[in-house]
Amino acid sequence: MIVWHGLVNACLTPPGLFLLPMAIGLILLAARRHRTGAALVALSWAGLWIVSLPAVSHPLARDWESYPALSRPLPIGPRAIVVLAAGRYHDAPEYGGRDTVGADTLVRLRYAARLFRETHLPILVSGGAPLGGTAAARLMRRVLNRDFATPVKWVEASSKTTAQNARYSWAVLHSQKIRSIFLVTQAWHMPRAVALFREAGFKVVPAPTGFVTRSRRGQTILAYLPSAHALALSALIFHEMIGLAWVRVRALLPAPLAHLISHG
Repeated sequence: MIVWHGLVNACLTPPGLFLLPMAIGLILLAARRHRTGAALVALSWAGLWIVSLPAVSHPLARDWESYPALSRPLPIGPRAIVVLAAGRYHDAPEYGGRDTVGADTLVRLRYAARLFRETHLPILVSGGAPLGGTAAARLMRRVLNRDFATPVKWVEASSKTTAQNARYSWAVLHSQKIRSIFLVTQAWHMPRAVALFREAGFKVVPAPTGFVTRSRRGQTILAYLPSAHALALSALIFHEMIGLAWVRVRALLPAPLAHLISHG
């Protein structure tokens, strides 16, 4: 299932979104269908160029990050902090060749530790091991304990997707009569995460971190030159947009069908 999701994602987000029609265009050119082939190649190349520009990807990301940073004083309703996993650093040489948390996960853990110091609320870490190995949540607990001196109350180590993060976290916290939470994840991930956690039953106070901020590069001519970072950022936002759109479409389906799709 994870491989299937990866293939679909590769076709619907940059660069695959543009490389696939470009390849079709080249095939059509080879088959002497010059007008259609040339149009596909030109449009695909132009689209790939555009989403590779920092002048495009950064405003796109900032517009997508619709939940602002938490203001102080903090809301008093939440009774737990839920932190979502975001990938890992495989076979890290400086950590004895063992897996540890990836950069995005580390950003989330750092902010969760700060929230804990301010609120003293219990923490739930959520994330499994889609490709095998130690569950991300167990790696997260280790980092919070050792590097941030922050305790973890609950470890949800079975989820493989954001939707499962939400459902399995609900199973843990609902049994503790906890419904209202601070949800910690990147600002670009927050719109989809909030939708899924609310769907699961939570009352969510978004606690976004890792915002896409304006850089000096974005204020120069370099903003209009393609970059791998800008392309990766565009791909990330496309992925989130498609994911949130699917959540909303699924909500319109008959309940049995929606349940089958979500849990199948």
